[in-house]
Amino acid sequence: MALPGDLDAIRRFLPGANEAPYDLAAVAREKCFGPGITGPPVTLLAVGGDEEIHGVVVTCGEAIRILAVGRAVRRRGIGGALLAAAEEPLGRKRRIVIAAEAGNYFTPGVVEGDEETLLFLQHRGYERSDETDNLAADVSSLEAIPSSGPEPGLPFRASHSRRAEALAWIEREFGRIWRFESEPAFDRDEPTMFLVENEGAIAGFAAHDANNRGLGFFGPTGVSRQLRGRGLGRLLLMASLADLRSRGFSRVIIPWTDSLEFYRKSCGAMPEYHFVQLTKSHR
Repeated sequence: MALPGDLDAIRRFLPGANEAPYDLAAVAREKCFGPGITGPPVTLLAVGGDEEIHGVVVTCGEAIRILAVGRAVRRRGIGGALLAAAEEPLGRKRRIVIAAEAGNYFTPGVVEGDEETLLFLQHRGYERSDETDNLAADVSSLEAIPSSGPEPGLPFRASHSRRAEALAWIEREFGRIWRFESEPAFDRDEPTMFLVENEGAIAGFAAHDANNRGLGFFGPTGVSRQLRGRGLGRLLLMASLADLRSRGFSRVIIPWTDSLEFYRKSCGAMPEYHFVQLTKSHR
């Protein structure tokens, strides 16, 4: 089992083993050692006779979060052995999910077009269960909104003093997974979350750069059901995108969504990668 002391070696290994379209090494600590909604992950390494890492697999709950094998050592059984080792303790689960771990995901599945990985998993009993998209938005021309206090109907940056209130509201409105995924937005000096109020109460939120920190990811985001259709979601989205621009991102990723038309109209975001979700069921 890998330990945090292995992190530097894992980071060196991942660029030559990652078929996903994003920089896995940049979020290696978060993905290899960061907790999921069910608790801490388990990270296993395959190490060659040269004492170099040849493969990594990370599991958490019912999900296989990461499975990576060095390109130079593929087709030697390393991936199959790692997958089997990861599946063994998960065998009691009703199902096993590839990549799409709610709350702490790197990608929401296997990118369409990575036929090698899709065939590898399907040969071992995984079946296509869903599909989704990651969008990309150009934010190079956006300017940050003022970080003023609450004004009716206008987004404002969440403060640390409202952390408990905001997270409780998110859990009540959208469930514990979104609360878990949003909470890291408060783990910095200036929270990366915007809120909007209606009649003095929280009515909506948007988090950003919380999951996959440092890669420019947006979300999650939501508005109270009874207040939808008033444009609050778009205002929250644009506030977050502008804040991401102020943090140096010119391009933002809007992951795991089927709300293509909303994002296209709101900020010009377009599908960039299509993902296939795979599961193995135990009946």
